[in-house]
Amino acid sequence: MRALSLALLATLSTLTVEVAAKPLENVSAEETSAADFTTPLVLSQAEEVELEVTPDEDEEDSWRVYLDLYAFLVPTTYSTTEINGNKSKAALPISDVLDTINEALTFKAQVEYGRLGFMAGVYHGSLSDSQSASFYKETNNPLRNQLGVPGYLRERTLKVKGDLDLDVDANQTIVDLAFRYRGGAIQKPRMEKGSSSFIGLVGARIIDANINTSWTLDSEASLSVEGRRVSKEYTRELEKSSGESYGNTWVQPLIGVFGTYAISEDWQAFAYLDAGGFGLSGEQDLSGTAQAGIAYALGNSAQISLSYKYFGLDYAGGGGNSYSVDQSGVNLGLRWLFD
Repeated sequence: MRALSLALLATLSTLTVEVAAKPLENVSAEETSAADFTTPLVLSQAEEVELEVTPDEDEEDSWRVYLDLYAFLVPTTYSTTEINGNKSKAALPISDVLDTINEALTFKAQVEYGRLGFMAGVYHGSLSDSQSASFYKETNNPLRNQLGVPGYLRERTLKVKGDLDLDVDANQTIVDLAFRYRGGAIQKPRMEKGSSSFIGLVGARIIDANINTSWTLDSEASLSVEGRRVSKEYTRELEKSSGESYGNTWVQPLIGVFGTYAISEDWQAFAYLDAGGFGLSGEQDLSGTAQAGIAYALGNSAQISLSYKYFGLDYAGGGGNSYSVDQSGVNLGLRWLFD
């Protein structure tokens, strides 16, 4: 019985080989029907495997472009400017910024292929302000470095009674350029719940800052130091020295990280951190950003976000010149994805 089974199996194997080897025109109707029955099964399995692998690979190995527009709403901007050893501090509320702003541009563009990409961000603002005041207090004496000025005028608090005309022109431009590498899922407005993405940045931050200040006293105004009136001669010297300007452009090394987590298909939480400078471009040179918030999908290609953001910059180039700014507030963003 066992011998008969083996003989039957061998015969079936021989028939299978013979049918597969016959040309199509020599195959009988029954054999053709059998061939038609088995072949689609093999192709169907191959197509199924291809569908499981190819889409993810094609999506990963493709180009994506991200464009971010945002508005940084800062209740009060704190800045300190030192020009030739004369230091002044300012706290500018957002209402004054909106009244005096001339130009504003804030955007970020990123391109990615596979996991590698490039990022460019621009933050530019320019303002001009002219105002008159009936009382002015200068906590750091602009005359303190002037030769020939009496000692009692140095390192003292100056007070003005009368009309004072103050003019300020300031602009600041920050450009971030960085290469980026992504780990985890592709960042999209809609992501699978529980998925996450991490991006590392390495590049440079270019900063251009300029400020011009000047003020003049009305002919009837008086200048005094701790109750002691200053002569007209030194008052004119004070006005002359108040016409100061400072400008500098410098480059900082930049590193940063950006992470997202999909709370649901439409909602995401995100955080961003960067740091630049590390004292390499001046006596003191440091800048940084910290930001955290949530984002909501508007379809498959757009996303809005709400976050809290902090930005700080502290620079001292030597020679009694320095510049610093601190800003924190709500950041409103809009992102588009092009793929």
